[in-house]
Amino acid sequence: MAEEQEVVYNQGFPDTVLVQEGPFDDLVDDIKYKAQLLARETKLSSGVMATVSMGFAIGFGIAILMMIGPFFVFKGGL
Repeated sequence: MAEEQEVVYNQGFPDTVLVQEGPFDDLVDDIKYKAQLLARETKLSSGVMATVSMGFAIGFGIAILMMIGPFFVFKGGL
């Protein structure tokens, strides 16, 4: 019969190469930072796009008022 080998448990892991986690942590931090910048830029552009029509209308009204206003002040009307 074949010889039976005794299996020994709980002896730990074999020697492995130690992993340098510093570069991975830096990469993860860089990705988080870029994701935060992208989220902020998306929120800002969404807010601007939501109010662009109202802002244009108010600006156009003020511009027309500034062009026609002096006629009413200096000439007494159109």
